Amino acid sequence: MEMFADGQSLGTDSDWKIPTTYLVPGNTRVLSVVGRKTSGKFFGIIGSTSHGLVTDGTWKCSSDLHVGWNSPDFDDQDWPLAKVVGINGDKPWYTIDGISETAKWIWAKEDKDYVYCRLKLK
Repeated sequence: MEMFADGQSLGTDSDWKIPTTYLVPGNTRVLSVVGRKTSGKFFGIIGSTSHGLVTDGTWKCSSDLHVGWNSPDFDDQDWPLAKVVGINGDKPWYTIDGISETAKWIWAKEDKDYVYCRLKLK
């Protein structure tokens, strides 16, 4: 996965069992994440911030790459809301220590190998 703030990469992570901490600038207008399904039938993106934001069904996710998808100026009006595919700690999902218990595992409604998710903050 790769995390973005207003289209700027904050970094990547390939170990889904250990959360990565990113410093999100205070004036960020949109958070976005690209994820890739690596194997198995259980997959998703999960995360939370120290300010209480969590991945949940209010994020918007697409399985199709759109030019500028992670930009704050991108029009996501036609993007569907994320599909919640699991809850942090509910079986068969793992509890990811350091991520809020209220965070949900999310994905796009289409079950493809890549997902592009975003949440407008302002």
